[in-house]
This record gives sequence, structure tokens and C-alpha cells, in this order.
Amino acid sequence: MREWKIPACAYRFGAAGSALLLFFGMSYLYRYGDRDLYEHILRSDGVLPFRFPFVDISGALAAWECARHGVDVILSDPCDVLHRGYNYSPAWMTLSVIPLGVEDTTWVGWGLDIIFLLSLSLLPPPRRLLDLVLVLAATLSTMVVFALERANPDILVFLLVLATGLLTEYRLFMRLFGYFLGLVAALIKYYPAMVLVVAFREQVTTFRLVGLAIVGAFAVFWVEYHVDIARGLPNIARGPYNTDLFSAQNLPFLLGEVAGNATASPLVERVAARGLYAALVGACVAICWRLLRFGELCAALASLSGLERVLLVIGSAVIVGCFFAGQSVGYRGVFLLLVVPGLLTMSRASRLELRNLGLGTSGIIVLLMWSECLRFALSRALERFGMSEALVGQLQIQFWLLRELSWWWSVSVMLAVLADFVLGSPAVRSMSGLVDRLVTRAR
Repeated sequence: MREWKIPACAYRFGAAGSALLLFFGMSYLYRYGDRDLYEHILRSDGVLPFRFPFVDISGALAAWECARHGVDVILSDPCDVLHRGYNYSPAWMTLSVIPLGVEDTTWVGWGLDIIFLLSLSLLPPPRRLLDLVLVLAATLSTMVVFALERANPDILVFLLVLATGLLTEYRLFMRLFGYFLGLVAALIKYYPAMVLVVAFREQVTTFRLVGLAIVGAFAVFWVEYHVDIARGLPNIARGPYNTDLFSAQNLPFLLGEVAGNATASPLVERVAARGLYAALVGACVAICWRLLRFGELCAALASLSGLERVLLVIGSAVIVGCFFAGQSVGYRGVFLLLVVPGLLTMSRASRLELRNLGLGTSGIIVLLMWSECLRFALSRALERFGMSEALVGQLQIQFWLLRELSWWWSVSVMLAVLADFVLGSPAVRSMSGLVDRLVTRAR
């Protein structure tokens, strides 16, 4: 009997192609079919749809539209359907000369989503059926669907970041252009500045020149826009610690609130929150250190293909930076798509511990990307079975606690990936050699 074999193109295009087909199907359903069914599917997936698709890119286009009329959109934007203050970089306003506005929302959002889905075929392909299943699950996850439904500008940033990673595989001129794209992404939404850590892969002289150029660009940007930056920062999303927002603050701060409410003491709340935060950061650093001491991990990271490792580093940098910088809305988890391929390659290592680390962390990340769907499904299931409020509350707390601990574990692994990349870079090795020579001379 002949064994059936999955064609290679299915591994390369399977996840992106499936997502693209579903996207076209949902687009048809919204435009020509049953919109109630459209909304029911999204809600079942853990996404609460707005009254029309692509509301986030609509806000960005509204900012351009009002800026062309001389309106200050930072605190409130009358061109936006929600009158949201513009909380992205003021550099976005410099592009308002592009003749796009709110009336272009549908085709801009639709086109941006399609380009994003097509770009996923450029990621390193899975090499076995289990990997393909996990990549497909990540691609169709709640975080990705949420980003697509809103056509959030993070999709545009993802494309710039992916381009930065892809260009690192070419000659110096193309790599420099990639760093430029990463810089553009950082000037648009701040947090992609973490992506520029990839410049550590360069030789010392090139790294210094690139570093000086980046620092100079940020300095000019700050001098030009620091007032508007300060005005826009309060508009950055923040909210309760038990929703789809992911952050290092969620676990310690919510438990601190509980402690403060139990004792009716704001001082206890602050001390408990800060103490728990410090303990969690310490545990994260300890896990990172332990992983780095595990020599096989460093060897496995070095054995990844160039693109796998660069995307793993870039994705880890974005997620780790966002995790510790503040609260991020769930759709920013699309950058986890860059992390999964490298971890799955590690899961095929000969050493059992490495296989467990790569596969286990990949599985945890996929579950995190589906966490809002799972959270809503749990709530619906508990309501359907008519459980007591006390039991429902306990189960929801346990789910939340498990989710937050999963975030801390995943971030610890990604932090180890970043540390290995930076510590092994030519610039850091050169600096270590210089320090060793100075110490030797001093003796």
C-alpha cells in the first residue's frame, strides 16, 4: 500500500492559504450573506465585532483626514467615528499628504488584511504534520482574527517588521534598508523599536554606524515631536487586568488589588503589587539564566536557519518589550507568529529536554493566542450548566491565573532567546574581550 505524503506546497502555503480562504468567505458573508451569522462566528471565536469592519484603520485614516484640515487630533478626532484621541506617533501625521480618508476604510482595510495573510507564506514553513497543525492554529487564532477584523495598524507594523527580518538574509545594502524599515515602524508606533536589536548581528564597525544612525534619528524625532508625544501617551490603551490585555502588570497588580481590598489599605495594595512584581521578574530572570546555562539551548539556537533565528529574535523582542512596557491589546499577539517557527524547529532536536521546551512553549503560545476564545467559551459553558456564582468565579480565577503564568513562562523563554542573541553578538564579544584585556593589564 502506497503511503500518502503531504505535498511540500501544503507546508509552505497551507496555513496562509487556509486563512485567506476563510477571510474571503467571511468577507462574502458580510457583504452578501447573513451578517448575523458573520457576527455569531466572530463572537464564537472570542472577537466582539464593531458595527462595521476595520474600525481601527478607519481611525488612522480619520487622523489623516482631519490633519489635512488643520485639526489637532491628539486629544480628540472629530473625523473618527468614535472620536478617539490619536495615541500613535505624531510621525503618522506627516503622511497625511496621502489622499486617503474615512471613506477609503473598506478597501484599505481589506487590502491590508490580504497583504498580511499573503505575507505569512514568507515565514519559515513547518516540516511535519504536527508543526503544520500548530502553525495553522496560530494563524487562525483569536488574536489574528481580532487584528484582521479591526484592520489594526499593527498589521502594517507587522509587515514592516517581517520585511526587516527577511532583508537580513541579503547583502549589507539590503540589510541597511531593512533596519530603515524597522526604524520607520518604530517611529509609527514606538514599540517596534525593540526590533532594531537585530542590528547586533552585524560586525562591530557596521553595528556602531547603524547604532549611531538609529540614536540620531530618535534624537531628532524627540526634539521635533516631544510635546505631541507627551500629549498622546495618556491615550495609550489600558484597562482591567483580567481582559484580553496582556502585560507583566496583570498578575501582580490584580492580586495586589485583591490584597488591598481585603485589608482596606492602599499601602498594602502597593506593597503587595510591587513585591509580587519583583518576585515574578526575579523568577523570569532565574528561568532565563537556567535556560542559558543549558548549553544545548544555545547550540540549538545557533543551528537554526538564518531566517528562523532572526524572526524568533525579532518576535521575542517585540513581545518581551510590550509585555514589560505596559498593557497591550490582544491583537498585538500577531507577532507571536514570528516566534513559533523557530520554536518548532527546536522541538525536532535530538535532546528530549529541547524537544519538550520547543514543543511545549509552542503549544502554550498557541493556547495564549486562543485565550479570549477559551475565556468566552468557559463563561458560556458555566452559564449553560447553571453552576453557582462562587464556583463560576473560582473557575474563572483559575483560568486567568493559568493564562498569566503561561505568559510569564513564554516571556522567560523569549528573554533567554534575546539574551543568547545579544551576548553572542560580535559587538558584545568585542566588548568582553576589551574588558578582559583591561583587567589583565590592571593586574
